[in-house]
Amino acid sequence: MWQMHRLHFHEDVEILLSLSGSGNFFIEDEFYPLRRGALFLLREATLHKSVVNDPYKRYVLHISPETLQEFSTQRSDLVAFTQKVSGRNKQLNDEQTHALTEMFRELEGPCGSFFCGDIKRTARLLDFLIATFSLFEDAETNSKNKSTNFDFAKIAPLIKYIPANIAEPLSLDNLSAHFFIDKYHMCHIFKSATGFSVMEYIIHCRVLKARELLRQGLRVQEVGERVGFRNNAHFIRTFGALTGTSPKRYAKKYLLGEKA
Repeated sequence: MWQMHRLHFHEDVEILLSLSGSGNFFIEDEFYPLRRGALFLLREATLHKSVVNDPYKRYVLHISPETLQEFSTQRSDLVAFTQKVSGRNKQLNDEQTHALTEMFRELEGPCGSFFCGDIKRTARLLDFLIATFSLFEDAETNSKNKSTNFDFAKIAPLIKYIPANIAEPLSLDNLSAHFFIDKYHMCHIFKSATGFSVMEYIIHCRVLKARELLRQGLRVQEVGERVGFRNNAHFIRTFGALTGTSPKRYAKKYLLGEKA
């Protein structure tokens, strides 16, 4: 049993199969229902969080874009496909859910110390990726699977406004004035609908945008200013708290071709 306690993102591609639950899954700026058989594919650096009342069962696989690139061919670019379908979800039937669950269990097992044990494990991973990615070939996969979260519908414009205006002074007072809504009521319905606060969302959006700009080679201080931080020290501390590394070290690792 497990519950995602905070909004977050990471550098790996994520494949999540829900085995139970009666909540919602927040992905970037949309909500999707969590139920048995709900399969999600998220590219790296995708902001997400489960919003459920009780812990739920799930299987999750994290795999780096670099590994997917190694497995890719000219005809089958797994990284490009991940970028294309990221955030989509597929509601599996019982047979599909059982089959994918068994593949997850096989990946959990040890590769063994016998000759070719590691190759066999890689083959299992490839079989799993082929099976999973094939389920997302339908471009309309998630068109019927968005959540009917009515509270979320009220704050959806705010969810979309923040990342589009990330360099602006996004104080609670400014946001409430822009959307003609009482500040305290705005904070209440936002937290109730998403499970995280307005300011928590703003900070994560700023760090995600900073990550993108650092990869373009911009200076740390300039990046901080461009994503709305008025204090460089605050930017460095916040970036480190959410990514586990400093902006300078993150940029250096990426520009040198290493995994951040």
